[in-house]
Amino acid sequence: MRAEIRVEHRYPDALRFLQQHGPEALAVLHDLLVNAARRDGELVVETSVRRVADRLQFISKDTVHRRLRQLLNAGVLRPASVTRPAHFAPRAYTVDLSGTGISVNGAPTRR
Repeated sequence: MRAEIRVEHRYPDALRFLQQHGPEALAVLHDLLVNAARRDGELVVETSVRRVADRLQFISKDTVHRRLRQLLNAGVLRPASVTRPAHFAPRAYTVDLSGTGISVNGAPTRR
């Protein structure tokens, strides 16, 4: 059984994030947050476009890919350095929620 993870929105900042990035980007971000772990004080998630699309089921792989790119360009995500073989490994992202009005509580801590 998974521990409870709580994603909270504080308005008006969260509303501005939603208006700027749209509901699909918010759904992708939520998926990343509930699958993230804290490493060295940062939220890090290892995932792939296919995994996110499979979990959400209402957003296509192409749309997930575009929304991940959008979140990367906005600075909400950045590539994380994880020591694993690059070939066929899921991508790792550090999540920066500064200025989004969104926070997450309950993410597990991993080393």
